[in-house]
Amino acid sequence: MMGANDGRRTPLMNLGVQVSMRVLAIGTALASMGLTITNHEVASVYGINFEAKYDYSSAFRYLVYAEIAIAGMTLFTLVWACLAVRRRGLVFALFFFDLLTTLTAISSFSAAMSDGYIGKYGNTHAGWLPICGYVHNYCNRVTLSLALSFASFLLLFILTVLTASAARHF
Repeated sequence: MMGANDGRRTPLMNLGVQVSMRVLAIGTALASMGLTITNHEVASVYGINFEAKYDYSSAFRYLVYAEIAIAGMTLFTLVWACLAVRRRGLVFALFFFDLLTTLTAISSFSAAMSDGYIGKYGNTHAGWLPICGYVHNYCNRVTLSLALSFASFLLLFILTVLTASAARHF
């Protein structure tokens, strides 16, 4: 015999999963943002010094601002999820906020990934040379930041699916 809930998750169990995943998403977003903001390296190529900083790229600036917004929105939806357990009408709004946050996460990741790709491999058609051969630490930190950003996106995507499933039952 399965018990009173027939194998379905209770709202309290679902809330524990929601809280855990949202806290992880906030952590990965803030870690990605922190790595990006503090990323800076100076290199010398043929006697000419140049520096690599995140704010020289509009895509990396967008990633930083988006990660701040994602962390803020996820914190907001963390509180909203706790309220939605008691008031079932709030679940659809939670899904909507989760969806917007997930879309922001994938768009900022994609923009920054394209700049990272150009930094690593260059673009021979446009005459852009790869810079990662000169600023190894900068590129390694960008890679780690993008991995954390993608982890944040995955957590938010799973949360969106869970929230959509919960909204379907109400």
